[in-house]
Amino acid sequence: MAETLEFASPLLSFVDARKAFRHEQKVEGYLPLGSLKNMSAMLTDTDGLVHAALTFRFDEDRRRRVDGQLQATVNVQCQRCLEPVQIRLSEHFELAVVSTEAMARDLPASLDPWLSDEETLNPAAIVEEQLILCMPIVSTHEQCNAAIVQDVLDKGIGIEHSDQIEEKQASSPFSVLAALKNKPDIH
Repeated sequence: MAETLEFASPLLSFVDARKAFRHEQKVEGYLPLGSLKNMSAMLTDTDGLVHAALTFRFDEDRRRRVDGQLQATVNVQCQRCLEPVQIRLSEHFELAVVSTEAMARDLPASLDPWLSDEETLNPAAIVEEQLILCMPIVSTHEQCNAAIVQDVLDKGIGIEHSDQIEEKQASSPFSVLAALKNKPDIH
């Protein structure tokens, strides 16, 4: 079980990149969900906080690294019943700060690129992007998923038997062509 992140102070709005990496600066804090413009558009409400911890350092290959962890509980729309559903997000990430696309392509698979050649970095932007990336593709209530499975089992929805397939084929306007194609040639 991952440790719970909870911080009493807000996340810094910027860090001096040169000093942060040189001194292995650790930045911890929270961000209101409402302050994350792109993330807010994906939510049913913006109540709540994102807690994050970021460590800026150089790795053994002298790459500028940002190792981080974030946690948040967010409300999104259930894709089955369209009602709000609360989901918990938790992510550990390892980024390499690069200044060009070519440098990004040369990174090992274990590192994701963060493209920046600025002297200051915005921790909120890093956290927001990683939060969006850890969102599930489809969010649903557990009971909605259970109801769909039960419908399939009860009604056979989506399960076609061989007689149903034959009926569909016989009613197809192309069934005559298929029958002609399968007849042997007579000369």
